[in-house]
Amino acid sequence: MTRNAPSLRARLLGWILLPLAGLITVNAWVAYGNAVEASNEAYDRALYLASRALAEELVWRQGALQVSVLRAAGYLLENHTGSRLYYRVADAAGSHLAGDPALPPPHAGPAASVRYHALVQFEDGEFRGRPVRLAHLIHVLEDERDQPHILKISVAETLETRQQMVRQQLRETLLSQGLLLLAAALLVVVGVQRGIRPLEHFRQRLAARDDDDLSPIAPPDLPRELHPLVGTLNGYLARLGRLIDIRKRFLDNAAHQLRTPLTVLKTQLALADRDPAAVAAARRTTDDAVRLTEQLLALTRAEHAGALPAAANAASVDLVALARQVIEEYLPRALQRGDDLGFETDVPACEVPGSAALLHEALANLIDNALHHTPPGTRVTVRVGARWLEVEDSGPGIPAEHQAYVFERFYRAAPASRRGSGLGLAIVREIAQQYGAQVTLRSSPPPAQGTVVRLAWDKGQAT
Repeated sequence: MTRNAPSLRARLLGWILLPLAGLITVNAWVAYGNAVEASNEAYDRALYLASRALAEELVWRQGALQVSVLRAAGYLLENHTGSRLYYRVADAAGSHLAGDPALPPPHAGPAASVRYHALVQFEDGEFRGRPVRLAHLIHVLEDERDQPHILKISVAETLETRQQMVRQQLRETLLSQGLLLLAAALLVVVGVQRGIRPLEHFRQRLAARDDDDLSPIAPPDLPRELHPLVGTLNGYLARLGRLIDIRKRFLDNAAHQLRTPLTVLKTQLALADRDPAAVAAARRTTDDAVRLTEQLLALTRAEHAGALPAAANAASVDLVALARQVIEEYLPRALQRGDDLGFETDVPACEVPGSAALLHEALANLIDNALHHTPPGTRVTVRVGARWLEVEDSGPGIPAEHQAYVFERFYRAAPASRRGSGLGLAIVREIAQQYGAQVTLRSSPPPAQGTVVRLAWDKGQAT
């Protein structure tokens, strides 16, 4: 286990809180924009009302504009809320008529639009080095002869109150969003703590198991999302149990089968000084022990292949090429005995699923049995067909009462005088079962002769 690996709690906090913090940041930015917009909307309306109130105080008499400054200024001061207000009145040509002449006129751009049932234009500007918000109202004033005069009334407001309102809303928004983020963090911590509690109970149950307990795990209280993990763990335990059983069987078989030849070998070596024939007997016993060990290892390899997933054994083997290879290996032994070891086939190739090493072992055991359990001069033929492989010998055959048991481990149908372990056909059957092949045996006991062992694959498994 990596010590620096982050915990599940830390990962969930990162996966949830970091995106949530980003969303809160975006939300705060949007809230700030909305606050500015709401502030402008509210204060722009008040600014318009100020310009409208000022317009109501204007009078055109005797060809000149007259302003009741005290009344107008009094109105504006009464509605003062912390910001300072300035005004300017100009005619249609922009000539100054009243108010502060330094107040900036409307910028050249879009004409005033109809808002609040009046022609008014709002814009940001600067007055005496300070940022201001301006409202430019188009107002029509009639004189005593009912002659209309177009006036441009500009009212400016400094931004202290607006900015204070925006900052207040921003602080409240950030405070509420921060509390929401803190609450989410606490909920994640508590939720993870409660969520992993069944997993901790599951770990404790596993830790309390006996070392040899490989039975499937049935956790009824685990969340549904962990059931695939438990299923995978059960599959692993099942495979591990099969591998342990294979090793136990190998050790039991080896201890049982090797004890006798090793004891005999020890006795023969003790007699070697007094009886020269004991040396030859010891050599034969050693050969038998070596052959038995090799067969035990071959049987274990075959069982081990069956315990692995099918994908690990997926391969394609050409039986024709395999048969030629194994025959070449056994041909010197057959010639030394005077046997006729031959090969027949009516197909150029025969591809079947399996492991080349294990199918080589199976065919080698069939040929070895045929050479080992028949007298010298026997004819042994290996044949390969469209979907099958067989080994036929012209030996004495297997008695009928033994034919049903010859594929069992350590079962020997041969006389006691002929050496052997009884594992050859058991290895062949184990390998055949791993790759979907059927093993059949035909034997004609005396007075007829001959034994045929065939491995046949289904049509869908060989090409």
